[in-house]
Amino acid sequence: MDIHDIHLIEQAEAEYFRRFLAGAPEESKTALGIRTARVGDGMAAAMKSDPTGTWTKAMGFGFDHPVDDALVTEVVEFFRAAGRQSGRIAIAPAALPGNWDRISAKHGLVDSSAWSKFACRVDEFIPGSTDLEIRELTARDVTGWSRIIREAFLMSDPDLTPLLAGLVADPVARVFGAWDGDVLVGAGAVHIFGEVASFNTGGTLPSHRGRGVQSALIAARAAAAADAGCRLFTAETGASEVKNVSYRNLVRSGFTHQYDRPNWLWEASRV
Repeated sequence: MDIHDIHLIEQAEAEYFRRFLAGAPEESKTALGIRTARVGDGMAAAMKSDPTGTWTKAMGFGFDHPVDDALVTEVVEFFRAAGRQSGRIAIAPAALPGNWDRISAKHGLVDSSAWSKFACRVDEFIPGSTDLEIRELTARDVTGWSRIIREAFLMSDPDLTPLLAGLVADPVARVFGAWDGDVLVGAGAVHIFGEVASFNTGGTLPSHRGRGVQSALIAARAAAAADAGCRLFTAETGASEVKNVSYRNLVRSGFTHQYDRPNWLWEASRV
């Protein structure tokens, strides 16, 4: 994969993440303390009422604007202004500057974890199937989807229902679900940005795992993205092939691992 495609898949993820938070109703943004901003050629987001730190993150940097001390300073100041004492900065390895060790040390950044980035060209995709019904979600299905995300990721707080409702309403997103009768048991979204489709926010209830749900949902999203003219699909998951089912589902669908991207953790107490 060349640097142009890396740029596209990094910025597709950054934009879907920004839209997910920015699309929440104003009352939810106020209650959760949600802020988003464009920084350099990427974005930063923060959620003050975020016990896990999942939603306080900056990414998409290093292609149209260099990763330098000024950029990291701006991101850290954004986190502080949002009332956060910690936050993560995700930068593709290909975008890290030669003096990154000095910059990261100055700001107390620590390599805390990593995400595996995957990509698949539309003509290399391998569709999967399930015996369950697959169809597109509407606003009335959001409560069931919220339950799936909560159980799949053990994420009970904050309540993501308003944010998921905003995602269903987003004109650049499509969301598909798997039904066992009248019960929604799995779901996943795709954001379409020109020639790139970013697959995200997928999960399956524990009771229905092992039945091809996510493979079929990936296929439904891929078909929608191909119809929209996308040539490249992208997704990310935890960097562990052995224990990570999502990792294996992506590979089974024709996605190939491109690189592992560290999450650089900033904590105010270390600076």
